Amino acid sequence: MLLAPIVTASAQGTRVIYGQTLTLNDLPVSGISITAKNAKSAAVSDSLGNFMIVCNPKDHLKFKAKVFSNKTLKINDKTPDTINVKLNFINNDKNVDIAIGYGYIQEKYRTQAIEYSKGSIDYDSYTNIYDVLRNHFPTLQVLRDGCVIIRGPSSINASNCALYVVDGMKTDKIDYITPSHIKDISVLKDASSAAIYGCESSNGVILINLKK
Repeated sequence: MLLAPIVTASAQGTRVIYGQTLTLNDLPVSGISITAKNAKSAAVSDSLGNFMIVCNPKDHLKFKAKVFSNKTLKINDKTPDTINVKLNFINNDKNVDIAIGYGYIQEKYRTQAIEYSKGSIDYDSYTNIYDVLRNHFPTLQVLRDGCVIIRGPSSINASNCALYVVDGMKTDKIDYITPSHIKDISVLKDASSAAIYGCESSNGVILINLKK
C-alpha cells in the first residue's frame, strides 16, 4: 500500500510521482526519507519500498537514509509518473546490521545479494583460503586455477571469475593469504551491489579484510 505524502502541496501547478526505492539486487527499501526541494513536500517509502510524493513540474527529489548514499533525482517533463529509484548501499558488515535493525532491508533478504563470513570463524583450522571459501560460502564454485565463480558462467568468451579485493585493493591472486590472517570475508553476488568496483566486478566481488 502506498503511503500518502507527509506534506501536501497545492494541486495547481503540481504533479504526483509514484515510485519504489530499491537497492542491491532489486531489494525493496523501506523507511527512506524523500523530499521535494521546490514543492517542500515529503514522503517515506513503505515496507515494499513504495512511495507517493507531490512535487512541482520541475523539481528535485532527495532520497536519504542511514547506510545509503544520498541521491537526488531531477524531475522535469520527461520524468514518468512512476519511477524506480536505485539506491547505493554503503556495503560493509556493520551497515547490513544497521539496515536490518532500522527496517530498511528485511532479514530474509540478508543473504540474497550479500554474504558474510565473520571473524568468529576459526580460520586457523584451514590450510588455505580456498578451503575457507568452499566451506563457508557453499554457493561459490572454486576452480583449480584459483578462479571463483559466484553466480555460474555468464559468458562464453570472457572470464567468469569474481574480482578479489583485499583490504580495499584489487588483486588477481589470493593464494598468498594465510587463513589465520583473515579478519572477515564478504561476497557481493550481483553486479549492482558490486558496481562501485568498476567493470571488472560484473561477475561479483569477494572482499577480504585482513587483521592489522
